Amino acid sequence: MSTTQMPGNQPQVVLNDLVSGAAAHQSLAPGIKVCTLQAGNRPGLALHVAREALQAGQLQRILQRRFEQALVFEGCFVYLDAQGAMVIWHALPTPPGNLDRTLSRMLSLAGLSVLDPGSIR
Repeated sequence: MSTTQMPGNQPQVVLNDLVSGAAAHQSLAPGIKVCTLQAGNRPGLALHVAREALQAGQLQRILQRRFEQALVFEGCFVYLDAQGAMVIWHALPTPPGNLDRTLSRMLSLAGLSVLDPGSIR
């Protein structure tokens, strides 16, 4: 399993691990990570926001955005895990080259676009 912080151009290494099926985990900020997560027999990408990293009202805003903009966030599933972390899961996209776009959409849904390695700052 690869574990990396999100500096500079490193995200592509983790995205490549995700596409290859290797277990991957990337910390974006304290309490926020992207990793592989199997849902049944479907491999997927998961954005985890730990309970202590959630902002007040963030889950409500995410759910509202998810349903108000259903087409924009199609394929994103939002839930709380057993530890109370908010998780946004999306099946690994085909073609695999769309993985960075999928991650961007997940971060946008969570209101965390500032952590998007593909965004222009």
